[in-house]
Amino acid sequence: MYSPGDLIIFKVGDQTFYGEILGIDESNKIEVSRLKKTEKQEGRIWHFVDDDKWSTIDTKLVTKHVTVQEGSARDVLVKAWKEIGFLPGGDGITFCRVEDEEGTTLPLFQGAESDDEDSTGLTPSDKHGMHGYASDDGFIIPDDEGSEFEFADPDNLSDDEAAEFVRETHKAVREFDQWQPSDKQGKAIKKYIESMDHKATIETDNQRLAAGKETIRTSNPPLKKRRKK
Repeated sequence: MYSPGDLIIFKVGDQTFYGEILGIDESNKIEVSRLKKTEKQEGRIWHFVDDDKWSTIDTKLVTKHVTVQEGSARDVLVKAWKEIGFLPGGDGITFCRVEDEEGTTLPLFQGAESDDEDSTGLTPSDKHGMHGYASDDGFIIPDDEGSEFEFADPDNLSDDEAAEFVRETHKAVREFDQWQPSDKQGKAIKKYIESMDHKATIETDNQRLAAGKETIRTSNPPLKKRRKK
């Protein structure tokens, strides 16, 4: 009945709480990360509690349960949160009450609102290689009209400043794999970036294989430093 990702309203005594289900423990109690009101924007901003402060509650305390299927698009999640009275921000941890929407600034969401909706308002392209993306200015290029992805090699750059920028960027990419955030916001950010990286890696591999080239690890860019002559 209850699954991770579902949303609930529950009452403890005369207090009402709102949250997202993390799991069900061995005694069939619900593990929930609840929202708490902050002082931000005159008290209109709500956040999830710290990761180490999630609650375990009895199912009899639940007054409303909204099912959310795993992998649901953002428009489905927004609708689910509205059912318990909240609007979610784009960072995955910031919320406001529905009635406070007009007077509250929430973090923006980067990406399509749903699986089948083009958030630009343009008609999706049916051209091969465009994957449904639309462009009226030539900025988006079909896969078969572009070159295969290659890492920028700092050793091949004559501009020392540009080469150092590439090295610093590549170093940050490598260090990201080792980053293990402990807070909910950090985990949400890492999960989003990893999801985008996974999609980009598949596209990159397909392009390179079609061109007869070997695959590359996008998370392992070169760091070599040019030897001075």
